[in-house]
Amino acid sequence: MALDKDTLRDALITAFEQGLTDPEWTKEDAAQAMADAIDVFVRGAEVTDIVVDVVDDSSVHIGTGTQTGTGTLT
Repeated sequence: MALDKDTLRDALITAFEQGLTDPEWTKEDAAQAMADAIDVFVRGAEVTDIVVDVVDDSSVHIGTGTQTGTGTLT
């Protein structure tokens, strides 16, 4: 799945609006809200179509490897 920039944008706007309306909102709160939004954004990615060069201990090419499933970022 492609990264969802619209959801990230909406989460960041929500954090910015909170900072404008909540007098108790601190820069630490803002930083945490943005970090959380970015974390959700990045972890939403799916990693596909990975092809690697397989080498031995002497860096001699011995083949290739191909990802067959979908991976995620943790």
